[in-house]
Amino acid sequence: MLLRCPVCRCELQKSGRTAVCANRHSFDYARQGYLNLFLSHGGSHGDSAESVRARTRFLSRGHYGFLKDRLQELSASFAHQVTVDLACGEGYYTAALYGDEKYGFDLSRDALKHAAKNDPSAQYTVASIFDLPFASGAADLVTTCFAPIAKDEIMRILKPGGIFISVTPAADHLFELKQILYETPYLNTEDEPPFPLKEEQQIREVMHLDHDAVMDLFAMTPYYYHTSEADRRKLDETDHLDITASFLIRIFQK
Repeated sequence: MLLRCPVCRCELQKSGRTAVCANRHSFDYARQGYLNLFLSHGGSHGDSAESVRARTRFLSRGHYGFLKDRLQELSASFAHQVTVDLACGEGYYTAALYGDEKYGFDLSRDALKHAAKNDPSAQYTVASIFDLPFASGAADLVTTCFAPIAKDEIMRILKPGGIFISVTPAADHLFELKQILYETPYLNTEDEPPFPLKEEQQIREVMHLDHDAVMDLFAMTPYYYHTSEADRRKLDETDHLDITASFLIRIFQK
């Protein structure tokens, strides 16, 4: 196992339903199979249960299936003995990735309960992607979808020659949703990549969504937390909507 103790950074070994290091720090596996290696002083972390439920419903209907399929194709084209998905959420993309040994990290226990219960192919772990309890130079493939890029940790855990794949919203992603919510809709800013790129590609599809899917999509986006109640009510009048899903995929090789 390539997980490391969050206290002393020694190697963890699985013993029954517990992960233990040489210094006898131990961590119990949850009933669903995920492991909590995040040292915190209480409080909630990561996506809320409401956001997780909305995203699970939306993704289960296949609206982002074309992105999942592309990531699966890409992962198959590189060496993938050890695959690590950072900010993996419910494991929708993690489950599709190739890897003889797979790990998914996220701060949301609600998301990882779903991931671990439905995808036995990966070891899901509660941890910050900026302080990973993971061996240095051990990963062949690292991915991050719709989350900040933890540049230093990605560089640390990647093997020489290893691949990092990031997915970010392209400029026109969900533009039709913003046209309803805001008086002045805006294009997304495409940030400069933090690494020199091996390859960059953009994929897009127009999704045909009913009212329930529109509301779930809204609830799983950052717009949900930054939109007034009056603007939110505009979506209640939407029976269906065609919305562009547009993603920027960037590939870096260490």
